[in-house]
Amino acid sequence: MMRLILIMLACAICAGALAQSGAPIYRSVMPDGKIVFGDKPAPGAKESKPVVLRPSNTALPGPTSSGDAASRQQALENATNDVQTAQQNLDRARAALEAARPPGPDEQIGSVKSGKGGSGGMRTTEAYDKRIKALELDVITAQKQLDEAQARRNDAR
Repeated sequence: MMRLILIMLACAICAGALAQSGAPIYRSVMPDGKIVFGDKPAPGAKESKPVVLRPSNTALPGPTSSGDAASRQQALENATNDVQTAQQNLDRARAALEAARPPGPDEQIGSVKSGKGGSGGMRTTEAYDKRIKALELDVITAQKQLDEAQARRNDAR
């Protein structure tokens, strides 16, 4: 019984190997009832027919070459450089925004003190507000570019 199981296991392994090679596999039933698998019908078999095997759910490993590893390394280096550039751009945009925060003398409008207990004060001009909003938008854009560069670097890893 054990010998029969081993023979069937060997036949199944051979059948799998033949299926991977694309060669047809035949199942032949011999006159004494034994089943034989082979790449052609067994001589003297009372019945032979091709076996249809389902495709394997495993894939053979693809070729690995130093070129693949080198190109992956190059992609990672490029992505890392992009992250560094994006970080520098973000730092510059933040510094420009902070340097522009104090309004200049022509970017403030003073209000007149009115009556008893009234308070005078200064407010910024519309031009100042537009300039600050543009610089804030530059910071937001630079942050998005940094986030995208970091995502590309993570994908390259």
